[in-house]
Amino acid sequence: MFERLSDRATSIVFIVLTLTISLGTADIAEGLVLALSPLLVVMAMLLVITREGYSRDGWRRLGMGRLGLRTWPLAVATTAGVCLLATAGAVALGFARFSAPQGDWLQSVIAVSITGPILSFAEEVGWRGYLQPRLAFLGERSAMLVVGLVWIAWHLPYILFTPYYHSEGNRGLVLLLFSGSVIAFSFLFGYLRVMSGSVWPVVLAHFAHNATFALLLEHAISTEQPVVVREYLAGDTGLFVLIGTTACALAIGISRSAASRRSALASARG
Repeated sequence: MFERLSDRATSIVFIVLTLTISLGTADIAEGLVLALSPLLVVMAMLLVITREGYSRDGWRRLGMGRLGLRTWPLAVATTAGVCLLATAGAVALGFARFSAPQGDWLQSVIAVSITGPILSFAEEVGWRGYLQPRLAFLGERSAMLVVGLVWIAWHLPYILFTPYYHSEGNRGLVLLLFSGSVIAFSFLFGYLRVMSGSVWPVVLAHFAHNATFALLLEHAISTEQPVVVREYLAGDTGLFVLIGTTACALAIGISRSAASRRSALASARG
């Protein structure tokens, strides 16, 4: 349809389509269409709207052609590791206690192991695979911020109009913690994407985060204050996760800036 659209134009079209689907499908199939919408829009962009998908270069920009294995340990440490520390923090403060695996934990592990990577890929191929590289004209950090803001907006219909996600606790506080955490994750995942040149470390990071907090909070701890623990402190976007993820993103950003300065200085001297 529009084979010569600029990155700015394709970014706008992608954002509009994804947010429109989110708004219209939040309560369909318990949000499944919404969850898959970034992938669906990527396919529509590549195969119908810009038709980039009919060439190898169109797919190469998604970052699926390399594994980026060197950043996988960092991807797990900054997500699963942060979730573990967040849960330990809630336990240390007396809001929860570790316990033997509860309920149908093995079934949950199997279900998360199957569905988790698929849903993580469906999101990340859109946010960090398709959108972030096309926002490069804004600059690296500005692109990550814009992706984060779009990511927040994409979630809002699911949070505000359905009972399936962050439906407990003070709505204003939950949204504040959620928004801050998503921005922090957008920078963390964005750095992983840039450092590796691949979308796969980001998919792994997204999956590791979702799987770890879900299994820990559902099957490894007990608490008399579930809203405090799961919404405010150690849930997927709780305060401890927000702090830990922000620290990780800042550390990576500062390290990259320092490395760039050293490289520029070495080039100037050379």
